[in-house]
Order: sequence, then C-alpha cells, then structure tokens
Amino acid sequence: MEIIINGQQAYLKKNTSFEYISENPLFTGSDSYTLTITFPLKDCPQNIRIFGHLHRQDVEKNKVVFNCDIRDKDFFKSGSIVITQISEVEVKTQFLEGRSEQNFDDTFDEVYLNQLNLGYPSAEQRSTSYMTAEDAWYTGYPTRKWVPLPWVNNTSGNMQNAVEKDENGIFHWASGVNTLTFQPYLLHILNKICQVMGYQGYFEAIENSQWKHLVICNTLPAAWSAWNFAVALPHWSLTEFFEELEKLLRGEFSINHKAKTITFEFSHKLANKTADVHIEKVINKYQVEVSRENKSDYVGATNLAYAENDDRMWAYKSCQWYVDEHKDEAHEYATLQGLLAYAATQKRCGIETHETGRGRLRGTTTSYTRGYPRGSEAHGLFYARDVDTYFIFWCYKTEFAESFHTYHDDMDYNYYWYTNRLMPVNQFGKRVVDKDAEDVEMNIVPAWLDYTDEGMGTCIFLECGEMGSAVSWTTETDEDGNVTSSGTTSGGRTFGTGGGSRRGSTGFGTYEVDETDYNSGACAQTTTGKAIAKGEQEKSDAYFDKLYVGFWMDRNTRVNGGYPHPMVDKVEINDDFSYNYCSYSLRINQVQEMDKDGVPYKYTYDIDNKKKYTFSFLSDSIPDPRALFYIEGSKYVCEKITATFHEGTGKSQLLKGVFYKVI
Repeated sequence: MEIIINGQQAYLKKNTSFEYISENPLFTGSDSYTLTITFPLKDCPQNIRIFGHLHRQDVEKNKVVFNCDIRDKDFFKSGSIVITQISEVEVKTQFLEGRSEQNFDDTFDEVYLNQLNLGYPSAEQRSTSYMTAEDAWYTGYPTRKWVPLPWVNNTSGNMQNAVEKDENGIFHWASGVNTLTFQPYLLHILNKICQVMGYQGYFEAIENSQWKHLVICNTLPAAWSAWNFAVALPHWSLTEFFEELEKLLRGEFSINHKAKTITFEFSHKLANKTADVHIEKVINKYQVEVSRENKSDYVGATNLAYAENDDRMWAYKSCQWYVDEHKDEAHEYATLQGLLAYAATQKRCGIETHETGRGRLRGTTTSYTRGYPRGSEAHGLFYARDVDTYFIFWCYKTEFAESFHTYHDDMDYNYYWYTNRLMPVNQFGKRVVDKDAEDVEMNIVPAWLDYTDEGMGTCIFLECGEMGSAVSWTTETDEDGNVTSSGTTSGGRTFGTGGGSRRGSTGFGTYEVDETDYNSGACAQTTTGKAIAKGEQEKSDAYFDKLYVGFWMDRNTRVNGGYPHPMVDKVEINDDFSYNYCSYSLRINQVQEMDKDGVPYKYTYDIDNKKKYTFSFLSDSIPDPRALFYIEGSKYVCEKITATFHEGTGKSQLLKGVFYKVI
C-alpha cells in the first residue's frame, strides 16, 4: 500500500490500521473518507519532510490540507488529507474524497449569490428600440441568455416590460416603456458564477435536458437601475445555491476546488451507470437494528415540498392535505376535454330562472344564491385522468344584477352574477412518503403566475418590496456591476398606485395608502420628510428569499393570445375553457417513466426504514454503495461500506456494510 501526500510517499505508524468508509451520497450527501490515519514523526525523516513544519494553530483551525493519493493493488483514490492533530511524536489525519472532500472545503460558504457581479444586458440592449417584443421572445438559449417578459411588481401594482396588441394581434412594447428588465436563463447564471469565481463549468447534462429552458424570474423594476442580475437573487451562499439546485434538478454538482471545476450529473443517470452487486460470501449477519420511527436519511424516504412563498394562490397550488382527504369524492373525467365541456356550462352562477305551473298557470320563478346553489356538483373537487390533475371552480368576477329591499328588517340586499374559471389545484403538492418521515423543503419554487386583464391571461408577479429595502442594495450599477449615476425610466403600465403609509390592494398588487387629510388643509410633506417620520425600517439581506423559476420556450409567446409567460406546469386553463399544454412541469409528484435517452427517471427504492441490517462479507474490491445489492435472495439499498487497511498487508478482503431492505 502506498500513501502519497503532496507528491511524497508517507509512512504509516507500524502495526496500525485505519478504516476507509464509502458512503452512498443518497443518504448523507457524502462520499468516501477515512477515520483517523496516524503517521509517525519521531525517527521518520520522510514524514518530517511532509509534516514537520506545521503550526499547531493552523491545525486547530482545520487550515492544513494536503493532496493525497491512496493506492493498494487495484484500489486507487485521490483526494485530500486533513491534519486533525499534531505533536512532536506523530500527526493524526483524515482522508477525504469526492463529495466528502467537497463538503469539507468552505471556499463557497462565505461567497453570497446576491453579492457577486453577474452582469446584465448593456444599456443599448435594455432599450425598447433595440429589438421588437416578439423578436426578444422568439429567440431562446443559447442565442439569447435572457428574456424580457412582462411582469407585475405586486408591491406597487406596476407592470414592467408592458406590451400592447395591434389590430393583427401582434405584441409591441407599450407606449412610454423605454427601458426593459430581464429574466436570465439558469444556465447563463451558472456560467457567470463559474466565470466570476474562476472555475470551469461542465453543464452538458443540463444543456441536453428540459432544464435548458429554465429561466430565473427574480428581477427588479427598471426605475431602480439594478443592472446586475445578482441583486435580485436570494442571500444564499454558493454552497446553499448548489444544494438547492440539486433538490430541484434531482442531480449532483461535483465541485473540485483544487482543479477549479464544477460538473453536474442527474442522479438517475448516475444510478443507471451503476451495476447491481451480488454478495455471495456473507461471513456474518449482525443483529438487525430496529427503530420505532419510520425515518432514515435516504433521499427516497423523505417527504419533499416546496417552501411557502409570495404567491397569493399558493394555498391552492399546494394542498396535498385536502386532496388526500377528498380524492375519493372527486368527480372524475377520463379526459380534460370532457371536464372542460362540463365546466363551460358552469361559467356563470348566482341567478337561476325556473319554469313553474302548467298551461294557463305556467310561469317562471327566479332564485338568487351566493355562488353555486347548495348541492350543486360545481362545489366539488374534479379530476381529469389523462392529465393527472385536480381542479375546482374559482370565482374571479362579480356583476351587479338586482337589489331588493326587505321591510321586516329594513335592509337592502344586492345580488350578483358570479363568473368562474376552472382552476387546477395541488399541482405542486407535497411528496409524502410517510407522515413521520423527515421533511425536506425546496426554496427554488415555481414562478408566481397570476391573472391580469380579462382576455390577457396570466403573467409573472413578484413581491419586490420598496427600493432600498434590502441591505444588498447600495447604489446603481451598470451591466458590468460598476457604479453608475445614470437614471432610467420603466414606463411600466400601472395596475395600482404607490406611495403613502398604509397597505391597500387592487386586483393587481398591493400599494401604500396615504391617509393624510389633504382635503382639510393638512401640510404636504416631502418624500424625505415622510421617510424620516416613518422611522428606520428593518432591512433584509435580499429582496427575495426564494428563487422563482419557470420554463420559457419561444412557443410560449403564441399561447392563447395573452401575455407571454413561463410555464410552470403541464396544463393551464384559459377563461374561455381552452387550455395550454406544456411537456415540462415543476411538479414534485409527476409520473415520468423514461428520459429522452430511455433511462428510467426513478433512481430510488421503497425501503423499510425501521430495520437497519449489517452484513460482513468478502470482496476483492469495494462495491459502489449506490448499487442495488442482492444478499441472500433479497434486495437491499446500501448506506455505507467500511473497509480496513493494515499498515503491513493493505486492504482487507473483509468488508462491513449497512443496508436497508427494499420492500
């Protein structure tokens, strides 16, 4: 056995051994590492040349890390060795490889996403005269690295990147819109991070998948002149950012800080590359460890859910609890078309006229209800089997119909027509493996899409807060992240009004209401004076604490003639009961069999979390713990495998593994 540290051979303490542990990343996110490896210093000049001039204070701070290779016959691992303790007599170390080495390195832990210089389109590109609206939308990645989609700042009610339709149904930038803001593609942000940090990115797996079309919808009003994509991103360390992306993309980023490379692979592809392992020589089967709790760290045994976010309709988009309780009562349709045909008959409600009597006594009677009549099927939950989606009827408009005065209580009662749309629910419901399982939360969430003008459908909404409400805001920056003093005007369409001291709302966002009684001659203070009077306002680390995303393809611009917007789910219902379909979705629970290469998407197994098995077995090599194991006629998922290396004889053939049975 050879241990090479910084290019020099190191020598183990005589008659000692160390344990090498290979973990399945689907349990702990780690890879391979050792327990303590001890190297003598006294009377060992070879080791003194490697370790002899270390400062104990640096060792205590985990600052001493060397390159290290371990080789024994066919076994070879390359990683880092960390000094954990040193004296005049010996030095104690730990070897780290793969994701274990990546997790130990803190290079990205103090680098924050919203403090990087990620650039922005130039002043020329930001101008509405640079390109037409439809030209800006029709060209996708990689020709365009960003897209200027219409969006509403829910805080002010203002529409940014506003557009208007001509008589031919063609969109043009609205009059008064001079400057655009942009939603960048995820791949562009990944490549910019690599460029800024001096790393080489290898993201071919993303480029060849549906995720190539993913855009980040976080952006800020043009009037704020925040010409750096980073300013609108959450205050996450780069470590947190890549961890969140792994949950969304269901894959793994391998970050090699020594080689300065970042590589991504999908977990299902990694699983497909791993051959099954048959253990034939079981030496010992230890007592099974039984737990009362149905919990483990295995990815396939955790509940997964999107985090609560600013979307005002989120309670409807993620209501797994309600579907679980009422799915057996849902009105089921074989096809969405069949459900839409029924829905079209239920668009308006509130007033019903019925024929009464016969012959000469024939007449009519009118009944008035608040919404659908009691007992109407329209009150229920609906399910379309071909799109695997639940729906409800949602009232979005009322129109005054009649008013009646009742003399017994001297009250006026107003009655209305209620207009409803068929609305999908629980598209982004929680994946529940077991109610007692560990909960994992995703902070990269579907873009908030909400309704605007009737006939124009949905567009992106964002809760931006007020300019300067985040500590990451310092001053205006140009497309290169440099300070600039040039202002700009959004010319955005206004859906609400801003300014003042109390929160109000319109159909398109919230706004501040100024309660000063100017009608009675109150003094009109300056904006600065009002701000000082309000007192110091608490600032957050960022404008957004979530990353809002959606799929954008140029065909989205041709969706039902409404505002162009990213797609977040496979089906979207229009107010005329037509529908838009997308082959991509951000659902957690969507059923997908194979990717375009014929590789199964499912890469985890259902396991019995309550029973942990430990087997000792003989093997010339250390099996990949990601594999599916066949032991004594049953299938198992491996958590970790431990091998022992002896100073004189190298790796022992006797291995010990921890397993869970597949059920």
